[in-house]
Amino acid sequence: MSNPAVGAAGGDVEEATCLHALELISASAVSMTVKAAIELGLIDALIMAAGLAMTADELSAQLPAADKAEAAASVDWLLRFLACYNVVKCSTETSPSGEPLRQYTAAPVCRWLTSNSREGSLAPLAKFAVDKDYLPSWNHLEAAVAGGGPAAFERAYGVPMFQYMGTNTRLNRLFNKAMAQQTMMVISKLLERFKGFDGISVLVDVGGGTGATLEMITSRYKHIRGINFDLPHALSEAPAIPGDNFEVFLRQTAEEIIDVAVREIISEMDRLIFEDEASDVTM
Repeated sequence: MSNPAVGAAGGDVEEATCLHALELISASAVSMTVKAAIELGLIDALIMAAGLAMTADELSAQLPAADKAEAAASVDWLLRFLACYNVVKCSTETSPSGEPLRQYTAAPVCRWLTSNSREGSLAPLAKFAVDKDYLPSWNHLEAAVAGGGPAAFERAYGVPMFQYMGTNTRLNRLFNKAMAQQTMMVISKLLERFKGFDGISVLVDVGGGTGATLEMITSRYKHIRGINFDLPHALSEAPAIPGDNFEVFLRQTAEEIIDVAVREIISEMDRLIFEDEASDVTM
């Protein structure tokens, strides 16, 4: 006899929580499929179609596959999967032969996953998050939590993450691009709403990477002298910015932020910045 406390509503909740568990388990598959769609140029192609539906045959035509029919079938599978997560939209019509013909358009989220956005893009971050040289470190999370000591990344590669970046040019470049593109999205909103830069004459970005944040701020507030402070391998990706408003000092930050290191950093900043005791400095 069924439990009277478990009615239709109870069954719905049980199914919903089970589906939620399945979604959590398959989350990595979603991330990997999004990465593949970005790298294959499918997201860009759908964005450039400007709302016009495209078939898997049309989308796969740009791929260097020898067997176009097989490639189209794979693209169709990939996009059907992403349609389940509202990454793309799928509509079905009947082809002249009577077979179902699926067509795809970009869902709103694709705006943030295209590489052609002038507003910043999450595409580099989507690729970095599941990169072959970054993702394996997550397999050491359990040991890092249970055993203490080195973090998961250091357990995987023997050195802390940002030290490792100095030895892996490809991953370092991808990480810096991901941070710069995400910064563009965040700082553009900050500059729309925040008005606290008016009284600042010197702005130091500690861990500023490629300098994207300072470039955006000093482009808007031309009176600010910007100083980008980061590890050498991070600054190696920073573009040269002409003019006096954006100055980059190549100084290596301490790998471990401890009191002594902080004092050393501040002392260095004193030497570099406080030529004018009246300067307003923000870090």
